[in-house]
Amino acid sequence: MATQGGRYIKRLGLSYSDEPILTLPVPGSRIYVVTEPSLAASVQRNTKTLSMSPLLPEITKRVLGLDEKTCRVIGQNLDPEPGEPRGFFADIHDWVYSSFGPGEYVNTLSCEAAQELCFQLLQEIKASNDAGHVSKPVDLLAWIRHMVTVGTGKFLFGPNNPISEEPDLEHDFWAFDHGLGGLLIGILPSLTAPKAYKGRERLTAAFRKYLEAGHLDSASLIVKGRARIEKEYGMDIDMTARSALSFLFAGIVNATTTTFWVVLRIFADQQLLSQVRQEIRQALELSSQRSGPDSLSIGVVKETCKTLFAVYRESLRVGSENFSVRLIKEDTMLADRYFLKKGAVVQISGGAIHARSTIWGQDVDEFNPGRFLKEKGKSDGFHPAAFRGFGGGKTLCPGRDFATNEILLFAAMIIHTVDIVAPDGGTVAVPEKDDRIMPVHILEPVTNPKVIIKPREGGAGPSCTRSLAAGATGRADDLQARARSGLNYSADLPSSGSRSTGTSRFDSSQLPAMYATALSELQELESEPLCHRTAARLLINNCQLLDGRNDATMLTDSGRAARDFVDSYAASLAICDLERGSFTIPSSCSKFQESILARMSPPTKPQLHVTTSEIDGCLEGLAQSDSAWNTWVSYRHKTLRFCEAARADNEKDQNIRLHQRLTSILAKLTTQLEEEMEARFRSMNKMFEEAGTTVENLKPQVNHLKNSITEVDALFRDHIVQNVQQSADFVTHGLGEARQLQTLLSMLVDVTQNQSHDLTTSHESALQKATLRITNEVDIILGALGAAIASSTSLHREIEISQSAAAAVALRQESIETSMKKLEGLADSLLAQHKGHQEQLVSAQQTASDLIDILDSASSSAVTLRGSIYSGFGWGSLWPHVFCPLMSLVVGSYGLPPSATRNIMLISLGEMVGFGISIVKHYGSNIHTAFSSHGKVPLRANSTPPFNEAIYSNNGLSRDDLYQFKLNEAARA
Repeated sequence: MATQGGRYIKRLGLSYSDEPILTLPVPGSRIYVVTEPSLAASVQRNTKTLSMSPLLPEITKRVLGLDEKTCRVIGQNLDPEPGEPRGFFADIHDWVYSSFGPGEYVNTLSCEAAQELCFQLLQEIKASNDAGHVSKPVDLLAWIRHMVTVGTGKFLFGPNNPISEEPDLEHDFWAFDHGLGGLLIGILPSLTAPKAYKGRERLTAAFRKYLEAGHLDSASLIVKGRARIEKEYGMDIDMTARSALSFLFAGIVNATTTTFWVVLRIFADQQLLSQVRQEIRQALELSSQRSGPDSLSIGVVKETCKTLFAVYRESLRVGSENFSVRLIKEDTMLADRYFLKKGAVVQISGGAIHARSTIWGQDVDEFNPGRFLKEKGKSDGFHPAAFRGFGGGKTLCPGRDFATNEILLFAAMIIHTVDIVAPDGGTVAVPEKDDRIMPVHILEPVTNPKVIIKPREGGAGPSCTRSLAAGATGRADDLQARARSGLNYSADLPSSGSRSTGTSRFDSSQLPAMYATALSELQELESEPLCHRTAARLLINNCQLLDGRNDATMLTDSGRAARDFVDSYAASLAICDLERGSFTIPSSCSKFQESILARMSPPTKPQLHVTTSEIDGCLEGLAQSDSAWNTWVSYRHKTLRFCEAARADNEKDQNIRLHQRLTSILAKLTTQLEEEMEARFRSMNKMFEEAGTTVENLKPQVNHLKNSITEVDALFRDHIVQNVQQSADFVTHGLGEARQLQTLLSMLVDVTQNQSHDLTTSHESALQKATLRITNEVDIILGALGAAIASSTSLHREIEISQSAAAAVALRQESIETSMKKLEGLADSLLAQHKGHQEQLVSAQQTASDLIDILDSASSSAVTLRGSIYSGFGWGSLWPHVFCPLMSLVVGSYGLPPSATRNIMLISLGEMVGFGISIVKHYGSNIHTAFSSHGKVPLRANSTPPFNEAIYSNNGLSRDDLYQFKLNEAARA
């Protein structure tokens, strides 16, 4: 499906042509695909458990970019039953269906559309003539697309519509259309469908500007009605602008592509072109006779232009592969045979049904408008649900009648006015349709054909009731875009260039829109024959009786009863129309005919003259014909409004009676309230007088309290404030002393760091000189003992020890710095304790001096101890003369046979190595003694600096504090 689009579902259905329904497993759910017309009709009739409505909020959110608040609003009450609260989609559905239903308004709108499209056609012809581009190839789809886009924007949204104000928005609109698939995915649309996303946002901004400027007043009635409903549901201007984009989309896309296919198919077949032009000439002549000169009636076009209408329907069959989608709300047994799981989706595949040879014949893959021209009987005709050009059931396109009028009239204008040929002068070729995309509307061609468009020779151009500049040529001077339906509704256009608004049955300033519409339609039914009047009166009487009483006490199944009332009288009204049109009424609908209704007396209780099973049987009979079923659907919507009007009228009477009772109760309540209030006022006056007396008695006590408060204020101001000031001065003085202590300790830390640095520098210098001298002595020994490999290794190890000692000096330096930081922290602690006690400062200084003296004493002791270690040979100097010969003898004789000569040589070699080690130790002791002329032994790199007790004694620390510090240092070591 991702790579082949709708083609995949179509081929799948044709591959299993014997199966009327297929199941496609998808992650987390499944999709049921219906490919057989009778089963599709069952899906359409099962509106209670199979519904498109739950899917609409998420789809519109993704496509239009609605916010969460709006989605919550439009997602309420999606499928209301009669008498239940209605939601946004239900109200929009009713408004659009009632507006586009058969009647005066749809005829007026059809005329306005044809007039505007005629004007756009003449403008294109004139522009082409003026620019000298008559013989240049043009893109036929783009040519038609431009005229329909601009014309639709004007007749729907008025002359100041966004596309007229900003022509570049036309490209944004088609970018939005071609990127709908990416928007439907709903994952980062700005990245996955950037052109569609940018186009949508630019169009939304333009519609927002259109609404803010108040241009909605010049829009069509149906657009203003939609905006009114959106406002009632609390949509802001941004969401209304996005909704307007959806209606513009519905008015442009299918009309454009269908007109393209109709015109292209006719001009691709010269015989078909000649036949259609002959029919258009007959329609012009007949329209002039019936409606006056220079007129064209859509009713006459449908009556006379049979071939044009057949090409239109065949173009829809071949090019429309749309899906009718339903969400399964409850587990459902479809046609008592196929189980549908709750939560899954069922799709009616229009592409698979339109390509079934068992329905359309063996030439199903060919374009053959003749299949819609044959007069077939019921036995060899196709199922009414097999033609999916406008969908079906509850999702049947509400604007199908208007779209048919618009497309047929516009196609007739083009065919009658211009010639279209291939760039080489031959007949145009028909490209393949692009069925690799998801079929959200009529499929476009794989490649857009290039054609040459030129006016037909032999006459002047049409007037279209507009004054055009001279120079336009063409034959259709008799093609004024005036339309009149074939149902006795006149819809002639005015002769001036202004847009005709007409009188609409939807306008009312006194009553709610739905109530006014229903009353208007009821008045129209009063002018109809007896059959319509009888059915309408029976319906209203039953609705009033049903709503005027308690349903719960009168009917066990009130929901089904209300639905039966609606279905029954919608069928009665539909059959009235069908009888007038000589339609064969199914035998199951005999009780709904005029002969039965006329004999019925006005009901005295809410009871039908037919049963539920008889109603269902009649509806099944009507469903066998597409036109009969659509007529019933149209009257069902009206029936709902009739009952709503009756309910509103009944509620109005009840409200009046309730208002009268409330008025009486309020009058009595007001009288009693006035009497009670008067008594309460008298009581309150008495209480006020007593309170005044009490206040006068309290005045002396209040004055005394005032004086006491004044004294307390003076005490507070004179004594407490003064004490607070003294405390502040004391705190300030303490802070000054603390700062001095901090300065003193900082100086102490600096002196200590400088001493440590000098000591470290002295150690490093001594170590460097010692290292140099030792290195020279080692070189001498190595020269004397060239064969003594073990001695060289030992000397090298001593050098590494010396280098480690140098590194240890640095580590000890870091330890000294750490100790100083700890001392600094100790000083900070002493500073915190000193804020209120000046005497402790001197004690802290003395303690610090004692600690420094102790450190010096400890340092001297350490140096003396280290000197004693390095002085003389002692017993420690004998171990090389014993250890080295033994190790040389053991290592050299290991694993060899005994040999006295070898043993003597090994012992001699070990003795020489021991002698060398003794010399090195002797010179190392002399080096340390040489640097002790000042009376103190210098420290090694890894030794601890001497402990100077004076540092601590000078800072006033006690001897106990000093010893505690030493114990802490020992514990850390």
